[in-house]
This record gives sequence, structure tokens and C-alpha cells, in this order.
Amino acid sequence: KGQAASKFIADMRTAGLSYRRTDMLSDWRSINELESKKDLFKYVRKDYYPTEKIVAQVEWDLDKEFMYVVNIRKRTSPDAPITERNVNIQSDTPMTPRMVEQAVTEKWSDPWKYQAEIIEEIIPFIAVHRSGIWQQ
Repeated sequence: KGQAASKFIADMRTAGLSYRRTDMLSDWRSINELESKKDLFKYVRKDYYPTEKIVAQVEWDLDKEFMYVVNIRKRTSPDAPITERNVNIQSDTPMTPRMVEQAVTEKWSDPWKYQAEIIEEIIPFIAVHRSGIWQQ
């Protein structure tokens, strides 16, 4: 929205939704980074790795070093309308868009979770890299 971090923190405190200022500023930086690089990953060639200009650097405590957000368009039956769902794929190594799509397809092969869902389209659109702040 073009709002300054201090104004955001003040508004959150007024609403009773604040937490430690250092953590709020860290989250503010991560969200701004994420928003500025949103949708860039979907324009990377399927067999290329994303560059640092495309990958958002965040200070979140992720389980693995990289996370990819994928939009999945799916149906529950051939005549049902298409619905959308976002899925996070985490990895310790960088991945190409094709590798991310393959990981989603493998995840979707679990018959207990996704047996009634037919994938129509897989769109990887955000690539995230965990910065070194949370690493121990």
C-alpha cells in the first residue's frame, strides 16, 4: 500500500495485534521482498534455475533452505469447475520450475490425500530462500 513500517507497527499496536518490534520489522522486510518478487518465478524457463534477482530472501524459520509456492488448478471430476489451491514445496537445494512441477505431481500421487483431484495446471510463481539469520 505504500505504508511505512513504523506506521504499520503503530496501526497494529492500536488494533492490539503487535509483537516484538524487531520481529515485526523482520517480517515487514520479508513480506516486502516477497511482494516485490511475486510472479517472477513463473517466467523462468522450465529447465533453468532462478537467479538471485528472482528469489525472495526471507528471514523466516523454514524447515528447508528453499520454498516454492505453486498455484494448482484442479478439478474433483471431469465435469466439475476448476478450483485453485496454493501448495508450498520445500527443498534443501535450488529447483527449476520443471523440478517443482515434478515435486507437486509426486506429492499429488498420494491416494489418501488427493485421490479425487485431477490437476489441470501447475504454475510455480514464487521462489523463496531462507536467509542465514535463523540458521543455528
